[in-house]
Amino acid sequence: MTAPQPNLPSPEHQDFYQRFCSFWNAPSGPRVAEIIAPDATIHFSGQGTFSGADYVVAMADILASVNQLKVTPIDFAGNDDVIYIYWNASADFEGETRKWLGVDRFRIKDGMAVEEHIIFDPAVLEPA
Repeated sequence: MTAPQPNLPSPEHQDFYQRFCSFWNAPSGPRVAEIIAPDATIHFSGQGTFSGADYVVAMADILASVNQLKVTPIDFAGNDDVIYIYWNASADFEGETRKWLGVDRFRIKDGMAVEEHIIFDPAVLEPA
């Protein structure tokens, strides 16, 4: 009997992960459109749900209001049309650097995210 083979990331998963990493190397609101379809549904911990088009504006607002926000992708896994990206983040809040971990779960179609769940504990963003 042959042992089951692990699911290896597909070329589409690898490409999406590389573009996600590229986004976080130089993040901006408009660059969201490089990986998120305008009609995507975004579920953002602590921020609610909105469209991919609205996420462009939301990300611009987040980047403008969160001082020194840095997200570093760590690893990814995927199967079929789903990819999970594990990341760590840090930002300065009133002179204090806070760090947290999270996972983004994407459903992708034709290389673009059509659904995203941004999962982390939003309490880290609350005032001390």
